[in-house]
Amino acid sequence: MSELVIVITDLYLDPDPGAPPSGRGVLPGIESLTRFARARALERSWREWVACWLGLERYAGLPPASVAAATAAEPPPGAAVWLAEPLHLTEGIGRVHLERRGRLRLAAPEAERLAADFNTLYAGSGLALRPLPGGTFLLTAPAGETPLTCEPARVPAGTLAESLPSGSGAGALRRLGAELEMWLHQHPLNAERAGRGEPPVSTLWIWGGGAAPARTPPAGAARAAVYGAEAYLAGLARLGGSESRPVPPEWPYARTGALESALYALEVSDALQREPGSDLLRALADLDRRWIAPAVAALGAGSLERLWLLANDRAWCLRSRDRWRRWRRGRAGLEAMA
Repeated sequence: MSELVIVITDLYLDPDPGAPPSGRGVLPGIESLTRFARARALERSWREWVACWLGLERYAGLPPASVAAATAAEPPPGAAVWLAEPLHLTEGIGRVHLERRGRLRLAAPEAERLAADFNTLYAGSGLALRPLPGGTFLLTAPAGETPLTCEPARVPAGTLAESLPSGSGAGALRRLGAELEMWLHQHPLNAERAGRGEPPVSTLWIWGGGAAPARTPPAGAARAAVYGAEAYLAGLARLGGSESRPVPPEWPYARTGALESALYALEVSDALQREPGSDLLRALADLDRRWIAPAVAALGAGSLERLWLLANDRAWCLRSRDRWRRWRRGRAGLEAMA
């Protein structure tokens, strides 16, 4: 394999200097990669970087929901599309906030059930909900103004108030969000989830809206194999004439050896949900152990020519010869990605 890209899609670190310190050696793969790699800040999001890397520049400037819509049924002409992400919100003293593990990924039967109930409730309104890959939803709505919205992974710790939709047209989106909270609070699915010890769905967070793109035939074969259930990535793969594949438990070197390039999209929230007692550092350590450290080792062994890591609005590119730059000082743990 000549080139491997690893994207941690939902890692945005708190810039607060008072964040808890982390010790050296906890993230050996990340620490080694960021020490020797060439780093740069992403001018735009990881999504646009990935679109360009895959040779799909025509879609790079589109809103996330517009690209994700490629995996759903064709929306009505002129309709707007939005991502609707299931969240579990935590109540604190005088506020409600979103923890990293509060970004839920529903199983297909649950997602289909919620979508069917929503579509019955809002029949005739022009609103429709469709499940997307990865346990989230696509909301189709009548065309109108597109307010500013915040991706759930970027919602800062603390109150959600500053992350609600803003600008022209925000009122309608906020009202719909409030209606969804009341609807979900009484939904039988949440009682069933509670009975299984799973967090209830507090709301569907609506964001990333725009118009659905025209689906033109792909220009040619996909440049790389794409692995990941993230909705934008799945839509991008579809627009490029291929399909995204499930992420295996670990990077399967033997099975990907014949590919020129591959891209893997990993999620911190997925690691947090697998281990309820985990925290950010331990979740990242799990990803490092299963993916990043083995990839760095493969680069050193000559199995890779180039390794990319995208996270926290940064891109690191490591080549075999970069590992000779031993004069560079490394940073420990989460500091390596700041």
